[in-house]
Amino acid sequence: MTRSAAKTFDFDDLKRAIEDSDADMLVQFYADDAKMIIVDRNRPPSSPMTLSGKEAIAAFWRDVCSRNMTHRVGREVVGADRAAFVEECAYSDGCHVMSAMTLDLRDGRIAKHLTVQAWDEVSCATGRASGSE
Repeated sequence: MTRSAAKTFDFDDLKRAIEDSDADMLVQFYADDAKMIIVDRNRPPSSPMTLSGKEAIAAFWRDVCSRNMTHRVGREVVGADRAAFVEECAYSDGCHVMSAMTLDLRDGRIAKHLTVQAWDEVSCATGRASGSE
């Protein structure tokens, strides 16, 4: 019996999807039962935003990718079952967001995604910090 090779995670493709704001491509990186946790000023560690399942995560990425902003990914560290990186975003009005992300990988897909993010609150429009990125 021939055994198929295990799926591998391609960080370069993930980086390209984030930087190109390609929500459809981003969703393909997640396992069907993936979980995404987001911590920021309005969603502290005791009450983070938690998205469960690929469809909920897809809706999140569609919203983020529809915004008029740029994304830059760097400082990545990638292992067999985990990846971490920093995403720097800039809105057209000058607001900046920085996110540190860790990904737990399973069979080449993201099983758990943790984001801790912060905004330039002084220069950002009121209420933006209540949204994500």
